[in-house]
Amino acid sequence: MLMWGNEDVESMDTSDQPWCWYYLADCGRWHRFEDDPDTSFNSEDIEKYYLRNSKAILTISSFNSQSKFDFSLMVQTDLNTGRPRMIHRGCNMKRSCSCFITAQVRWEKVDPSCPYQLIPLSELTPEYKTVAGYVKNEGLLDRSFVAIYRIQNLDLWEMYCRKKKQLMRIQGVKEIEERSLFHGTEIKNVDTICKYNFDLRLVGQHGHAYGKGIYFAKYATYADIYSQSSTDPLPLCIGRTLRGQHTKIIFLARVMIGKPIVGQTHFLKPDHGSLENTHDSCVDDINNPKIVVIFEPNQIYPEYLIQYK
Repeated sequence: MLMWGNEDVESMDTSDQPWCWYYLADCGRWHRFEDDPDTSFNSEDIEKYYLRNSKAILTISSFNSQSKFDFSLMVQTDLNTGRPRMIHRGCNMKRSCSCFITAQVRWEKVDPSCPYQLIPLSELTPEYKTVAGYVKNEGLLDRSFVAIYRIQNLDLWEMYCRKKKQLMRIQGVKEIEERSLFHGTEIKNVDTICKYNFDLRLVGQHGHAYGKGIYFAKYATYADIYSQSSTDPLPLCIGRTLRGQHTKIIFLARVMIGKPIVGQTHFLKPDHGSLENTHDSCVDDINNPKIVVIFEPNQIYPEYLIQYK
């Protein structure tokens, strides 16, 4: 899953206190590496590598994981899962874990009176560079970007986090697998998706080979097939939309895939025909899924909107 941080986090350069290293957790808050029970990385070791070369890209292994650290972008990528997350170097940073009311740390100019906000990202920020790099390198879509927007919807974010907590309690696990996946659609659908999330009642318009749910793709090139070129402007956005020129859009969404099962065309839920719900999504291939089908919209948070030509 794609994660990065906020440039506004303050750090203190002090000689009598050690530097600590943090990662951006799923709740949208900074956690120390020492607080993660699933990793053996610690601040002291990461700091040693950083001091050798503060712009290095290197692979660091531990007894239970292997990660690539990019100190120039401040991104850690788990090489076992392909999941990137933002990292930060700082001292005495306050940690706060509130998934439900507090906005994510990277959100800005949050207006609780708005159903949602589309925030254009500056091309100079690590967040923009990380998203653009993910679209091109992981999504394999090499197009000219018009703009990348962060979608800030407090209601959808709260429902997503509550759904994750619910699944963790029901399944008795500490983590639910999440991925950053792509969805292509028409510009006219942007406002509805940003406001209400993806609508399960509209499924099947482009087929349902793996179930009658909401489809996401590992590769942006596949989502691009379902994105239609249009001259329509984006909602609530001014200044960066190319009026009169044809552009396309895709969503980059945070998706809880949990425990998947190979889907079939008639499936109405992952455990079709059963009262049990032991699976959370349908896929085309268990070992290397390229298509993911979700039947519960609260397992989706539309995180970014990419406009390109």
